[in-house]
Amino acid sequence: MKALHPFSLWAAVCLMGLGCAGSEPGSADGAPASVHMEGPAAGDSAWAEAPLCSECAPDDGGVPADDTVLVTNHESYHTLAGVAQRPYDMSANPPHLLVPDAGTFTRIDGTATDGGYLFTGVPQGTTYYLRRNRTVVVTDARHVEIGTDLLGRPDAILTDIGVTPLELDLSNLAPWAPYGSAAGPSSLELVSGQLDVAGDVYFYDEPLAGQTHVTTTQAESWNMGLPFSVFEAARGDALYVNQLGAVDAGALPNGNALTSLTVVRSVELAPFDFTPDGVTPLPLSGVMQSVPTQALSVDWRLPEYTARAAQIHPSATPQKPLLVVEAGAHRPESGWVSYSGTLLRLELPTGASFNFTRLLSYGTPFPSTWARVGSAVYPFRYRDVLPDGSGRTFSMSFHNMIVRDRVEGLAAAPLRPRVTPPRGLTIDGLDANVQRQVSSPSPVVAWLPPDVGNPTGYRVALHRYDESLGYGRASLQLYIHVPGSTTQVRLPPGVLLPGSIYFLLVTAMDVTGHDVKSRPFNTLGGLPQGTADVISSFFTTP
Repeated sequence: MKALHPFSLWAAVCLMGLGCAGSEPGSADGAPASVHMEGPAAGDSAWAEAPLCSECAPDDGGVPADDTVLVTNHESYHTLAGVAQRPYDMSANPPHLLVPDAGTFTRIDGTATDGGYLFTGVPQGTTYYLRRNRTVVVTDARHVEIGTDLLGRPDAILTDIGVTPLELDLSNLAPWAPYGSAAGPSSLELVSGQLDVAGDVYFYDEPLAGQTHVTTTQAESWNMGLPFSVFEAARGDALYVNQLGAVDAGALPNGNALTSLTVVRSVELAPFDFTPDGVTPLPLSGVMQSVPTQALSVDWRLPEYTARAAQIHPSATPQKPLLVVEAGAHRPESGWVSYSGTLLRLELPTGASFNFTRLLSYGTPFPSTWARVGSAVYPFRYRDVLPDGSGRTFSMSFHNMIVRDRVEGLAAAPLRPRVTPPRGLTIDGLDANVQRQVSSPSPVVAWLPPDVGNPTGYRVALHRYDESLGYGRASLQLYIHVPGSTTQVRLPPGVLLPGSIYFLLVTAMDVTGHDVKSRPFNTLGGLPQGTADVISSFFTTP
């Protein structure tokens, strides 16, 4: 039987609130997922035939007239050697503008230029909607850069393979604790410092309790971010193999034992050649070694989170608070690029509402130049009765309140919400907590600023309940990003389908260095940062 890794932190943390810089979060079913606004994995664009450059993005002086808007897209690749940029060809799926006009929108299509897309007929000071795929940015900027930050070599060859078989020969493991162990199961994770590759190891036949040597071909790994890249030894492409295990984290207020999961053994493999094809196993062989540990002092004020449940939604109930520390290779000093491995995971009981003060330790096999970023996450469960006459209750968990910072920042002060949920959510001026049918095909969503924090931006996420996905599933329809000074937005035409059921999440984002208007996505990773959601009840369309 396949033993699944129950705690992939890339899926659970890196993108659940904001995403790491370089990512535009998305969700097909309420669970976080990585959705790039554009990129090689999106399958809708191609690389421009242009050389790499260090400063590809033009400045605002490149916009030739007052009534024009320039939209550019440059992917920035972060490596040990520095940052390389290259322009991205959007011609297969170009962006367009929607200019609000008395409750409707005028669409403006652009003209391809060497630097991106140029739009004319947009007077200075005009607020417009820049749309591409499922993402909208509300802005009045003359130049918008929609590129993102990525990890790894810009010339890496990306395959279409998301899962690869493994051939494992690993010795000197810490004694294996199978899934279901009282203290928490052991697991293996693969992490590359040269490529955007990080993935859990899944066993078809899990190692036995106490086992310290694993030799098997009955295993596989999924890459958490993108499909696998081709490994090239000449380029230094390699992998860490990390073993995570449970360590003592003291006791809970009721006296029950508490454990955290951290890296306990690791081996850094030598550079190798490998082209993932979905059939040929990736050979991983080495002697696992103990890793250095670091301390993390935590003072987490959980009651300040649970007190906000009703602000999220009247039916919201607190779930299991989660504290994680992630690694990030080759981070820019200004922020956070991408997930490069789990260092610590600690989960508290459902609904925990006490001050959690603890000195924790975690293993860290990576170089000191890699980032250590911590996230304090309090998820809540949302419940609402489906407005279809069935009487069924729809329930879904969201990671509604998050604080993220470098580990030294987390330890410097008590952990409490950096920003709280937006208040007074309405749809066309009516309370969004009351189920109703909207009368407009393009309703206005409005809210009030939170009572804690100074949002740098808001993100409006539209979800549609979709019976075809199975009961209890919803699909993301659209993201709309607006500056922190904006507290209302009109849904673009054609987004709402007739006879459908929807709900909204509006997220307040307080992110250091966040620039929604001009650089909406590659400024999402600034630290420290915090997010908080408010969720509407269901609404329907005629």
